Amino acid sequence: MDEEIRQLGRAFLVTLVVLIVQLIGFQMSGSLALLGDSAHVFSDIIAIGASLFAVWLAMRAPTGRRTFGFHRFEVLAAFLNGMLLVAMSLLIAYEAVQRLNGASYAINSVPMLVTSLVGLAGNVYVAYHLQHEENLNTRSAFIHAAGDALSSVGVLIGAVLIMITGLVVIDIIVSLIIASIILFSAYTILRGSLSILIESAPYGVDADRVTKAVESVDGVKGVHDIHIWRTCSDLVFAMMHIETDNVPLAMTRPIQSDIEEKLHHEFQITHVTIQFEPVGCSCDNQKMCNMLEHGRKKHRHAH
Repeated sequence: MDEEIRQLGRAFLVTLVVLIVQLIGFQMSGSLALLGDSAHVFSDIIAIGASLFAVWLAMRAPTGRRTFGFHRFEVLAAFLNGMLLVAMSLLIAYEAVQRLNGASYAINSVPMLVTSLVGLAGNVYVAYHLQHEENLNTRSAFIHAAGDALSSVGVLIGAVLIMITGLVVIDIIVSLIIASIILFSAYTILRGSLSILIESAPYGVDADRVTKAVESVDGVKGVHDIHIWRTCSDLVFAMMHIETDNVPLAMTRPIQSDIEEKLHHEFQITHVTIQFEPVGCSCDNQKMCNMLEHGRKKHRHAH
């Protein structure tokens, strides 16, 4: 965790320097593509700052009321980062359309070229140092930086082409490409964060696969009422009802250990809650396990 904070802290400082340089370069060049790259870098600063805050919160111990701790702030921060990226991409696209409609402007390609080189170096540094992090919020900061590196390459190519041809419309084309890259980054981040917020199972893990894995454990006669969800990118939970022979409770402990080990090894599930039940007596033939049935009963009682 401390290493993650150090990595994010360095990334924040480098990104802040890149933003200052790019804003100066935009003022000197008038490049919309460079402004788009600067907007993306600005969102990086918010993303990395939010990541630092989320990591700090996650280090706080759970409380009697917040028993899961504060890990969900990581996901909320990532979701807000994605929404910010959507807004940035739409603003850049809008300005590009305005210029296509005849707004007069000029491009100074030399500061555009120099600034893009500085931006590329900074973004490659940040992306390289964050690439192995699995935390969703830190991962979103990596995606920001990787997208920025591609944007800087686009600005660099655009600057060279403008120097050679003098066609300023190239700047508009590059800015629209950058807006598309930003929008794709937003989609990736929003998809991951929303999946956690609505308590979906991780990608590649579903109830059917987990059920088959649990049923292969010796002593398990059946599995039902299975639920899998995440509170953040690192913590995956599962709960289920396991049917076994009618044996003393102490004899179910080896079965539980085998299930926990198997789920952790095959699906990276970190916390498993199991309710053992004798075969044939499971929740009144599983009627009590139907979540929709509970909802209907509550609705009927309200009337």
